[in-house]
Amino acid sequence: MARSSSVNFESVEQICFQLLSQGENPSFNLVYAELGNKGSSEIVQRYMDQWRRETGAAFFRQRSIPGMPDELVPSVDAFMARIWSLALQSADLVFATQREELEKEQESVRARLQAADERILQMEAEAAQATAHIGALNQGVQACESTISELRSQALELHRQREALEIRIKQLEEAVDVRDQKFVTESERLTRLLQNDRDRYAASLKEEQDRSAVDRELLMRQIDQARQEKLAEITSMRQQIANREERETKQREQTEEAKAALREAVSRTRQSETSLAAAEGRIERLQAQLKVASEAAHGKESAVAAAEARARAVEDVRLAETARAHRAEAALAEALVELGILKKQGA
Repeated sequence: MARSSSVNFESVEQICFQLLSQGENPSFNLVYAELGNKGSSEIVQRYMDQWRRETGAAFFRQRSIPGMPDELVPSVDAFMARIWSLALQSADLVFATQREELEKEQESVRARLQAADERILQMEAEAAQATAHIGALNQGVQACESTISELRSQALELHRQREALEIRIKQLEEAVDVRDQKFVTESERLTRLLQNDRDRYAASLKEEQDRSAVDRELLMRQIDQARQEKLAEITSMRQQIANREERETKQREQTEEAKAALREAVSRTRQSETSLAAAEGRIERLQAQLKVASEAAHGKESAVAAAEARARAVEDVRLAETARAHRAEAALAEALVELGILKKQGA
């Protein structure tokens, strides 16, 4: 690609005379370097040829050789013209050689420029692909950030729910402790009532023994039978109480695992409270029956009937407590199953 001309003949002429004054041959490379590699090489070479021709003509016009015979002037002119011609031919040969070298270098530069252009196009294509890939990655990063934000919100919500469940479970544990205390108190009271009944039975038996030996023997048999039945019932109730305490202990140990089943646990707790209230009502009725039986303990037949009524009442209480225990175990099993499901979902 040719350079645009930015030099003139005067600048080329000045540089050539300056090189001559310094004892240098005004070659194309020196002149072009002094010009700062500006302008077209053809124009610079044309200005240099013009300078050589004008300088030679001026030399022949302005020559002055004092003391030289006039007949020698033509010979000297011819000699100088020959020398100048040879100098021009040598300069043209050097110019042609340098021009050929410059053209080769220009072709090499053109090839390198073309390769550089192709490389630039390739790099631009790669940059476009990289830009598209970066855009896709940015979209993926934004999607991941959105997902992470949602997961964090869900984790915070689960944490709040867990705290609420822990508070509710603590309240349930406190309620269970209160019910356990009530149950122990009622058990002790029932034991005292049974002991009072036993004492009254003993007094009644003593009165019956005073009345008649036959009646005393019969009454003793009945009392022994009633005592054995009562002891069996008391033993059974104590065993039931122990079993219930053991189940309640297991329930308290497993309460931590029932966090995810809070609503069902609350519902079952309400049912348990209703059953407990019903049991308390039955206990109050039993107390009333015991009071009636105590007032009728003076008669043998009344005492036996009262004992049977109490036995039936105790049996009803035992059955009710057994059913309630079964319901509590079923509710606990359901809570454990739901807890396992929630743990799997959480994992």
